[in-house]
Amino acid sequence: MLDSGEIQRIRLKTRRLIAEQRAQVQDLLRLREHLGGSLIVRWAVCGKEGCACRKGQRHGPYYILSTRSGGKGGYTYLPEPQVARAQDLVERHRRFQAGLKRLQRLNEDLVLALRRYREATGRKALRALGDNQTRKAVV
Repeated sequence: MLDSGEIQRIRLKTRRLIAEQRAQVQDLLRLREHLGGSLIVRWAVCGKEGCACRKGQRHGPYYILSTRSGGKGGYTYLPEPQVARAQDLVERHRRFQAGLKRLQRLNEDLVLALRRYREATGRKALRALGDNQTRKAVV
């Protein structure tokens, strides 16, 4: 069994991890409106011989949203007024995915800290960690 100072450090770490976990969940909830995919800007050259695009003045820009669903890729052409919103939603999706990875790491660290606490104290319950909300979030 560990000394009381080490047990206290584990308790503090666990409380800190729970607070970080709650904050991360709140961040993810703020990002819940998101759109997975990529936004592509395309310029085109047509097949007409006398067109200005043959001399470097291409047609476009065309804004294309590329997405995947059910293992299949899809493309959607977006009108210019929707491009800024689509860019924002795609960026939110990237931040959401990064936040999920961070939450997963926090959860893994929290499980390890709780196991270490349980082993250090020889307890089956986690009552000494904090208030009722903490126990609900942990147990």
